[in-house]
Amino acid sequence: MAITSNVKQTIPLTADGLAQKYVAGSATNITRARIMNVYGQATAADAEIKIYNEADDSKTGTALVFHAKFSNADNHGQSFVIPGEGIYCNTGMYVDLTNCDFCTIIGTFT
Repeated sequence: MAITSNVKQTIPLTADGLAQKYVAGSATNITRARIMNVYGQATAADAEIKIYNEADDSKTGTALVFHAKFSNADNHGQSFVIPGEGIYCNTGMYVDLTNCDFCTIIGTFT
């Protein structure tokens, strides 16, 4: 999947779950994506965002494609820009949040 002008953002996640987009007004799971940026806001110190290339909550280590730790306080926002062509997920994006109010992923999706 090439990077194009079709860059979008996911529906913000406020808890662990599959990354989704809107299709005709309905939330739909994202199956393939190229992650270009991840944004999160902490609820406390030591916030973590993990993204797995999975379509469920298996969270296997081999499917972990992104893991970021950030923050030393509540309400700290952090943006992680992914260099190059980003991180490719061909199964889905299961997001695991720790000490995080919400997470939004920017990229190209199908």
